[in-house]
Amino acid sequence: MGVLSRSADLYYTYRFIRLLTTPWKETDAYKLGIIDEKGKLLIRPSQFTTSEQKDSYSFFNRLVFNIKRLMQVVPGGNSKLSSYIAALYLIKEELGLSDSNIEAILKKMEVDFDANINESASSWYILADNTLAPGTYTLTNNIAIPSTGEMSARSGTRVIVNEGSEPCGYVFNEPVFKVRHAKTKQEIYVGVKDLIK
Repeated sequence: MGVLSRSADLYYTYRFIRLLTTPWKETDAYKLGIIDEKGKLLIRPSQFTTSEQKDSYSFFNRLVFNIKRLMQVVPGGNSKLSSYIAALYLIKEELGLSDSNIEAILKKMEVDFDANINESASSWYILADNTLAPGTYTLTNNIAIPSTGEMSARSGTRVIVNEGSEPCGYVFNEPVFKVRHAKTKQEIYVGVKDLIK
């Protein structure tokens, strides 16, 4: 059973990366008019009338498309990868990818980035014990809610950081923190550059 499981993992990893790096206009969902050239949904799944539509916008495809949209939502263009370090962390954790896997995917998608991202402009929010200073912050970028993948935590809304908030992980050596979005009461992941006091 272990060999079958590993084979399935390899197949889905390959399928995931292939779909993630396929331009929107080359997907079946685009060709069938389900999404536009930026991946925006045009026809809801409840309105599908053919099995071809259902197959081209399956649960798996929706997951990959949501992740692809997350990776492309970069304020000011693709060169500002550091502004969405939290989205990369979410992708990394959900899919069990390494930084080098993410780097390869970003290169394939032709996203400009520097693997040595410098977040020092906002590093004064990190205390000597490597925790994020507690308090209320304002988001500088739209952030996805992990449970839905939707960009529900909008730029300009507030988040709450509790005492002793340690990094929950790292992407390209940059810390990622779990905080609570004040409006939705959902936990979200943020990088230091996503916050302002």
